[in-house]
Amino acid sequence: MSNIIFGNPDGVKEGTWYPDRASLIGAGLHRNTIAGIDGNGTEGAAAIVISGGYEDDVDYGDEIIYTGHGGNDPSTGKQIAHQCWDDPGNHGLVTSHKKKLPVRVIRGWKHNSIFSPKSGYSFDGLYHVVDYSEKLGKSGFKICQFKLEKLEPNKESLQIKEGTMVQLEASEREPQWYSIGVDAPKAKNISPESKMAQLLLNKKTGDLINFGPGLRILEIKRYLSRD
Repeated sequence: MSNIIFGNPDGVKEGTWYPDRASLIGAGLHRNTIAGIDGNGTEGAAAIVISGGYEDDVDYGDEIIYTGHGGNDPSTGKQIAHQCWDDPGNHGLVTSHKKKLPVRVIRGWKHNSIFSPKSGYSFDGLYHVVDYSEKLGKSGFKICQFKLEKLEPNKESLQIKEGTMVQLEASEREPQWYSIGVDAPKAKNISPESKMAQLLLNKKTGDLINFGPGLRILEIKRYLSRD
């Protein structure tokens, strides 16, 4: 297996879509065809795939609660045995936390998240491991769990997608936050199928939309669970 590389591979941009795991390997994003964690306890973990393999995973966009490797039934996604910290992948994520190494996050189509692609895999940027702990999972077995947060998301380059929040400014009214297809605190949830949402989708900060008196997009951010 090739040497582990941290950070963005040359020529790979965040948001790039790939049809299969072989394509991820070819792009230098992940070195394994099956394992979710690419790394080891000595060097650290350079990448993870989150693709519906573990029932305790939670995806909040720029924040991910990620279940470590081991002990699950691949056919059901349920834990059938305890996980351990000696597993190379789990140990690798701990090492990345201690060394403050970036971790590439790849979302797969089997992952039940508004941020996941409808098919294949998407490279969704660099995150860091901010915390880890051992807990009992939903099936009653011990799991190694990691909290990852996105590294310096570039808000200026974000486009409005389903699962984002957007602050809009209208003349003679206070700016208002809206969320597209997700329930978010202090934001008005609008359906992705609504006319307003259709006008907003794929727009960027500073753009204007022709809705009512006209609205200017002040800020865009991916929904975070603890905003």
